[in-house]
Amino acid sequence: MGNVGRRHLEAVKELGQEDPRVRLVAVMDVLKQRVDEYSSKYGCRGYYTYEEVVRDPEVDVVILATPHYLHAQQAIYAMEFRKHVIVEKPMAITIASAREMVKRAERNGVKLGVVYQRRYGEGVGRVEELIKSGVLGDIFLMDGELMWWRGAEDYFLRDEVARSWRGLYSTEGGGLLMTQAIHIIDLFIFFAGEAEEVYGYIDNFTHSYIEVEDTAVATIRFRKRALATLSASISLKPSSTAYWRLRIFCSKGWAEIENEILTQLHIEGAPQQTLQEAKKRENLHKKLLKDFLTNLLEDRDFPINGREGLKSLEIVKAIYYSTIVKQPIKLPLT
Repeated sequence: MGNVGRRHLEAVKELGQEDPRVRLVAVMDVLKQRVDEYSSKYGCRGYYTYEEVVRDPEVDVVILATPHYLHAQQAIYAMEFRKHVIVEKPMAITIASAREMVKRAERNGVKLGVVYQRRYGEGVGRVEELIKSGVLGDIFLMDGELMWWRGAEDYFLRDEVARSWRGLYSTEGGGLLMTQAIHIIDLFIFFAGEAEEVYGYIDNFTHSYIEVEDTAVATIRFRKRALATLSASISLKPSSTAYWRLRIFCSKGWAEIENEILTQLHIEGAPQQTLQEAKKRENLHKKLLKDFLTNLLEDRDFPINGREGLKSLEIVKAIYYSTIVKQPIKLPLT
């Protein structure tokens, strides 16, 4: 049970206290000590095998916060037992397996959601409202940055589980793009829709002990004629200065979101805009899970379904392919 898994546990537990229809049934991990610890802490069942989870008739929804290479297999298996699934990003490490997940969800009549929680930030929500209402006009350019640090002791080689899959193409599916910057790419999609062409470069500058990239740049053209640029790295020092930032330029103004907060907003012909004050970090995983469960209970479509989650994965794969062939890549991938 890693950091992300614990966030989901806390979110479900809190949602259960707010809504009697929601209940944390069980936790599962390959490490017995973790299962015993968290099942005792959260007052739920503890399972040592995934088989026990999917065969439990009281489990309606399975949340997958497992290593990337397990996402598709575990999601498909749960959906064969008619369980609804929420899977952490990336939804899979190959396009083929992601597409199969979408097919299985539709065939079995279950919901498949992908965790892109940054869509639920207040800054993102305010900019979305301004664009939908026409106040900002039409998007023509987006500029996304993610500058973080991920090191050996604190991340890639932290423990036996981390060493077994992080930093390897065969198990993580990629590096910075697949694990961190994919959130920025998803926000591009959230605001501008489907992409049609990608050009990118990746490299590894400061992490000689892994085989995947730690730095990437890309340009993206969207079907609605908007353009986007991405600059991202997990080589930032000092690590205390880490940030992510998204600037959105529209025909009537522009906005900037940094670390969830709306930091700049300029609208032609309008007075100076009131911006958000920095405050305690929101639990965006909880917001996403609440939205998924509400849509499930009311039999509505969840906006970040499998087909939506596949779009960001395609862009990541296109950047990898573009780096190899040194030319733009058309989407969708075939």
